[in-house]
Amino acid sequence: MANEKKGQPTIYDVAERAKVSITTVSRFLNNSENVSARTGQRIAQAIEILDYVPHGNTGSRSNRTVGRVGVLTPFFPAPSFIERLEAMMPVFKENNYEMVIYTIEGQEQLNEYLTSVPFTKRIDGLILMSVKLSPEQHRTLFSSGLQVVMVESDDENYSRILADDYRGGELAAQYFIEKDYFPCAYIGDRQVPHAYSLHPSGIRLDGFRETLDKHGKSLQKEMLIEANTTVEDTKHVLGDFLDNGNRPRAVFAMSDIHAIGLYKAARERGIRIPEELAILGFDDIEAASWMEISTISQHLADSGRVAAELLVSQIKNDNAAVQKVKLQVELIERSTT
Repeated sequence: MANEKKGQPTIYDVAERAKVSITTVSRFLNNSENVSARTGQRIAQAIEILDYVPHGNTGSRSNRTVGRVGVLTPFFPAPSFIERLEAMMPVFKENNYEMVIYTIEGQEQLNEYLTSVPFTKRIDGLILMSVKLSPEQHRTLFSSGLQVVMVESDDENYSRILADDYRGGELAAQYFIEKDYFPCAYIGDRQVPHAYSLHPSGIRLDGFRETLDKHGKSLQKEMLIEANTTVEDTKHVLGDFLDNGNRPRAVFAMSDIHAIGLYKAARERGIRIPEELAILGFDDIEAASWMEISTISQHLADSGRVAAELLVSQIKNDNAAVQKVKLQVELIERSTT
């Protein structure tokens, strides 16, 4: 069928015509089972109408006119990762690169990506979000010749974008001290032993607890809580915590998702926020702003944009120096504190 647009259609054109995000198109192209049947049909129709060819799947990198970059993440579609991805898209689009998201659901899948010659040949560069490489995986990736940028991983072999998680914990502790919010509690993520992914919860807890200790305060063992990083699981875990008679004056949550789950559990029990319970999250996702949740902002959009800019720069200049960019965090005070 004839292309309705002048020039070569891109993944952005498909997303616009199908009225979905580019990430949804990307998921469909990698595995159509990752999207609903109705959405997949709209994307398939858009591809047919536009006569779109996923250029990254055809020919070697040197033979393509449209570039392609890959993003590997174990946590898609977590809101914090979506916000980073959305900030990457304008950078890649401006520089004529399509972006394809590869989700990691296990160590074997990560190994399969990194050792697959077709995978490395169909992309020009790679962003790894919250991915931890083994020495063997590093050697494999390095030998592929791909340009690589890390997000949330302080791996000195690659350019990387980091948030100061420890400083975020410090800010939370200092804020609770100023407000005299004691006793206080901490919600961390339940540590699932995935060797391929990173968990910043422990670093944020270290900054929080050590700062409290320096000021003669302490985080009691019973005030240290773990929950999966979902609103429903956090609501359930914190609901039980509150029902058992625990009444912290304030809670620092390692993510805004945890903070939202606590918010819902407290409201269901008639606990006034912030008069009886103050809540402080981490990330500053869009939902935290909607719900007026105080949080530690790690500037998610900035980290996504800078990661994309770094990768494009490295693709264009093979001799570009490895860079480490550490983004500052700040406390955003809203109605929950």
